[in-house]
Formats: sequence, C-alpha cells, structure tokens
Amino acid sequence: MKVVLQQISEGSEEIRIRYRQMTEQIEGIVHYIEGQSGKLIGMKNGQQFVIKPYDVIYLESVEGTVYIYTEKEVYRSGLTLAAAERAYADEGYFRCSKSMVVNIYRVQKLQSMPGNRIDVTMDNREHVVISRRYAKELRNILKGEMR
Repeated sequence: MKVVLQQISEGSEEIRIRYRQMTEQIEGIVHYIEGQSGKLIGMKNGQQFVIKPYDVIYLESVEGTVYIYTEKEVYRSGLTLAAAERAYADEGYFRCSKSMVVNIYRVQKLQSMPGNRIDVTMDNREHVVISRRYAKELRNILKGEMR
C-alpha cells in the first residue's frame, strides 16, 4: 500500500482512499480516520469519564455489568464484551474468556499453564488466565497472523 502526503497552504484538508476491494485493513483505517474507534465512556460515582482505548488494561463482565479496568481506576461501562471486542479489535482488544476482554498491548508477560491455558501478567501486575478456547487464537495473533 502506497501512502502519499501532500501539504497544502489553502483550501480544506481531505483524506482520499483509493482501493480495488474493501478489506478489513482499509475498513480499520476508515474507522480510525472517522473517529469511530474513538474513546470509551466509563461511569464512576455518577459521573461519566472519557477513557482512551490504550489506557484500558481489561474489561470484565460481572453479573451482567461490564467494568473497565485501567491502571488506577475501575469504571462501569454500557458496552457489552462482544461490542468492545468488535469495536476495539484494532486497538488490541482480545476476548480471553467468557467474561473478559484484555488489551494485548498492555500484556507484560506470558506463561504457559497446564491444560493449554496461558497465564498473562498485565501492566498493572494483575494475572489473567487465557482459557484454552482462546489460547490458540492469542498465540496466532502474537505470531503476527491475522484474526
């Protein structure tokens, strides 16, 4: 893919994408440009907070409510895990179990466990277990293979 940048002195800025066939990569670029990957909204103490996708370490569903975990805070979210995984897959969000989505860019260490599971240490030193159902997909992603 060729990238052409051109500085202009007047007129409005524009981004033009030329493609033969719409691919996931091009869709991701379009979503990023349009700001659709944007930010997450979290609730805490009756207030709404805007959270950058990279700041999220993981999301966890507890009794039907999804919580957003950052380095120092926990927020309640209106998203479902499936929606978060779809919307932020390009930001590194990965479904690691039935009740959790992790940000693979915030993984510090991986360790294999019996039963084809993976113990993951996150940036905040918390341990998350990747269930065997999702372990193979994570290994493929880390090898650079597409989802």
